[in-house]
Amino acid sequence: MSDSCAFCGSIEPLTREHVFGDWLSKIGLDLTPVRHMAGPLNGLPRHMGEQPPFRQTVKRFCASCNNGWMSRLEHVAQRVLAPLVLGEAGRIHPDDQGAIAMWAQKTALTAMLMSSNEQRERGYGLPQAMYTALYERRDRVEPLDASQFWIGRYEGTTRSAVRVTPMAVRVSRIPEPDRPHAYALTLVLGQLILHGLTFDTLAPAVEVANVSRMPQLWPKGAPVLWPRGQTVTEESFLRFADGKTLRSTLDVVDVQPWTPAAQVPRSVVVNGMVRVPALCEMHSIHYPISLLEDALQGIFYAFVTSCDCPVAYLMHTGSDSVNCKAAGASEGISATYADIPGDEMLIRHPAGAFFCKRLTA
Repeated sequence: MSDSCAFCGSIEPLTREHVFGDWLSKIGLDLTPVRHMAGPLNGLPRHMGEQPPFRQTVKRFCASCNNGWMSRLEHVAQRVLAPLVLGEAGRIHPDDQGAIAMWAQKTALTAMLMSSNEQRERGYGLPQAMYTALYERRDRVEPLDASQFWIGRYEGTTRSAVRVTPMAVRVSRIPEPDRPHAYALTLVLGQLILHGLTFDTLAPAVEVANVSRMPQLWPKGAPVLWPRGQTVTEESFLRFADGKTLRSTLDVVDVQPWTPAAQVPRSVVVNGMVRVPALCEMHSIHYPISLLEDALQGIFYAFVTSCDCPVAYLMHTGSDSVNCKAAGASEGISATYADIPGDEMLIRHPAGAFFCKRLTA
């Protein structure tokens, strides 16, 4: 219920909580107004206007939660993470690792409440059971069971971001589930990036490794030194946030983005061009039907296109779909496309010229 506390279910008057702790606006980060957006899981969201970063709030929590365990998590996060957010080398003691992982989950859960009520009613949100379970762990100061977190360095112009990608455990020849098994949670704060995988309480959990070589924050172990591992850039962010660097430790099991969330919606053919709804859900993108015909023969391509937001997309054709591999500023997407091996092809069609690269096996 939207009139009860999202965490504890209390029907006491609701209070506002910052998506990102207010302390982030006071540590020296650039506070120039930026565009804010919120929307469906794994989709490009609607614009919510311009305002300084770290000012977004959500009115979904009772005062007891907001001023109690949630506030205590923010104090730990400020003490531990503020230097890292500013790019200063540091370390996270094992005694703080559980609180930081729990804070990351709390922040992601809070951010997901920025989507509209209509979107959440259509399934664009995290299960209520995750909110309840996190509340029940408030005294343990640890993230949800079956959670893993890593911490690394981010390099780009984005000062803050939250992305949640539904994930599925895949076993050869077994159909994909009708609901996600897990969620990849990614937070960007200045030069800091936190990345986690949390399994649904009703789903089978598997252990994964992160091939980005980022140090593991949770389950806790030795002190975590920062920065370590591969830096995430604007160009690699979408692939990273979609869990593409996560690998199951079991040979016969894989963990992948849940197909209904990862694939672009069904396309239609108009005047010799395939029209596909863009991830923003407001515009469409187009590509020649010849690419679709080749895909049916097992020949696949990469290409760059854009919508009117403006957002650029790196697309790959597949045997039964076209998939968005990256989205963002045109310069970054074009650079990623340029790094794809192979010669560029020119396809002429009634609407003009179209450039693409054939993908190798």
